[in-house]
Amino acid sequence: MSDKDDSNADAGVGNDASATRGAAGRRNRGVLAALIGVLVLGGVALGVWLQPFGDGTVPPEETAGSPITTVPLSGVDEALLEPGQCIQDFVSAWEPRFEVVDCALEHSGQLLAEVEATTLSGSDEYPGEEALRDRAQITCQAGDVLDTAAASAVPGLVIEASYPLNQADWDSGLRGYRCFASTPGASTTGSLAASS
Repeated sequence: MSDKDDSNADAGVGNDASATRGAAGRRNRGVLAALIGVLVLGGVALGVWLQPFGDGTVPPEETAGSPITTVPLSGVDEALLEPGQCIQDFVSAWEPRFEVVDCALEHSGQLLAEVEATTLSGSDEYPGEEALRDRAQITCQAGDVLDTAAASAVPGLVIEASYPLNQADWDSGLRGYRCFASTPGASTTGSLAASS
């Protein structure tokens, strides 16, 4: 083989090597592009999963203003609950709000009456929580508060009361018992309040 043939052969080898390097480079770039695509899509998917609504920052021009109206909490404030009203899901006599329902519907509690406690003490001094609690249990089961005939037909009936807890409550004018009937873990229909 002549030197010319050797140089042509070398050139052919160089072209083959160059072609092989070119194909490998294209293949590597393809793999790299695919890997970047997977990472980007995976990152977006992961970002949506971890922070479905973005990073929590909102441009100032998109921030919501103050609400125009205030939506009231569900139920009736305890101070507005009236004797005779029935309570859907009664928890205790001390709740701040009650869900009032018609007494013909199923309910688990009722405010039977509000009874003055001022006759308990001859003075203006707070009679004490224990004295009020004991007296409330008697007062709230009296025939002029509770319909005893209807109450005797209700299994598991509980009578409880709320009352002033301290001298400050007493001085603020809270001087009575709020008598409740309830059926814990069950419901009933109809009123248990004594007829006036």
